[in-house]
Amino acid sequence: MRTRYTVLLALLAGVAIGGLSVQGLQAQARLKAYSIGEIVPIGGATVSPSYLAAARKALADAGGRSMGTLKGRIFHAEGEPPPVSVAMTEWDSADAARAFFQSKAWKDLAPEGEKTAKTIRRYIVEVEP
Repeated sequence: MRTRYTVLLALLAGVAIGGLSVQGLQAQARLKAYSIGEIVPIGGATVSPSYLAAARKALADAGGRSMGTLKGRIFHAEGEPPPVSVAMTEWDSADAARAFFQSKAWKDLAPEGEKTAKTIRRYIVEVEP
């Protein structure tokens, strides 16, 4: 009788360990990511509070977390001069970031955003676990 319980316990332990392993692999498959936009403000243009609120809401609705860098100071370290402004957003995955920047919500906001700033480049960086 004890042998059956031992085998049953070993089987249950194996299932639990296997389940944890699969969960760990799934978590590794979805690496966190950051989108970085290098931005040059258009001289004399003012960003409307309604645009800013709409852009932040669209980011949050898509799972993005703004890093609050738009008005942050940028310090040159080496290489080419840095951009005037940088927009950084944290994402749960690079796929989520790509999907947002291809979404209707973002494309609908673009005309208003382009009135006040020019995006030099935007890229997504996937972070190692």
